[in-house]
Amino acid sequence: MAVVFPDPRRAVRDLLKVLLAARSEPYAQGVTVSTKAPTSSAPLPFVQVKSDGRFRDSRLNGRATVRVLVYHRDEGLGEDLAGLAEALLLESSSPQVRGFSPISGPLPTADPDTGAPLSFFTITARLTPANL
Repeated sequence: MAVVFPDPRRAVRDLLKVLLAARSEPYAQGVTVSTKAPTSSAPLPFVQVKSDGRFRDSRLNGRATVRVLVYHRDEGLGEDLAGLAEALLLESSSPQVRGFSPISGPLPTADPDTGAPLSFFTITARLTPANL
């Protein structure tokens, strides 16, 4: 039986959009969740979902390292939103993702290109296989 695994960036993006839309915390209001990098005119807060690689250790076990970058108006708000996003993902699943495990973060820093406040975390997504 041949199987494929979903794009982890899109799977995590779609799940995180739903999870954050249901939140009432002020620092999560109006958040944009995307797989693309924010433009200079993108409204904040902005969350970018990236994949650092996909791995397959057997025919039915796929996983991906996913990095979530959170841009906000200041370091504290970014750290709060990153912590919320990580906590929500660690307790969630979807049809494309069986679950998540923490790797690192949230870590506060600055965007190397713009100097804007940035916080990020890295997780492992356990991907759900689909039959071809």
